[in-house]
Amino acid sequence: MDVENLSERDRAVLRSIFDPTATIGDVTDDGDKFVEDDEENTPANEESRSLCLQGVKLAEAGKLEEALVHLNRGIEVAPDRASGYNDRAQLLRLMQKDDEAISDIARALQLTDGKRTRSRALALCQRGVMMRKKGADDQARAAFAEAAKLGSSFARKQVVELNPYAALCNQMLSQVMKGEDIKL
Repeated sequence: MDVENLSERDRAVLRSIFDPTATIGDVTDDGDKFVEDDEENTPANEESRSLCLQGVKLAEAGKLEEALVHLNRGIEVAPDRASGYNDRAQLLRLMQKDDEAISDIARALQLTDGKRTRSRALALCQRGVMMRKKGADDQARAAFAEAAKLGSSFARKQVVELNPYAALCNQMLSQVMKGEDIKL
């Protein structure tokens, strides 16, 4: 599968898989305002970036096991590079290896503690998604709130969605739009 030949929608689906701040209906949303990661341009970091990029491309082509080999190698080469853990966590989520994904997310957060970077925001969004999946909405809300402060538009949307008052308002609005009586 050649990524360049994919439709815009297919690319959006893949982007939503590998970038938790992206939404399929929001492909052109450039509302994210991140501080770029402060990774040094060392040979190890360059090699790690290259290996991780290859891994992402393999995952996009459906070659998940091969992708995992590349991402593992990218992390081995530069174990203090947070974005490598974010990339691998995304892949692990696709592979239904949630516990391993959570471990990588925790490592990315540890490496970015106290920083206001894209990697931290992405890791927080992934944590929020994982916590929502587990039904831990309070923990999800906290992760999304921090990611929103870092500039993630996806996280801002999730914070609103997780707000019980916003959910009630959305329900009432839906009922009004359908012409139903409002039930409180």
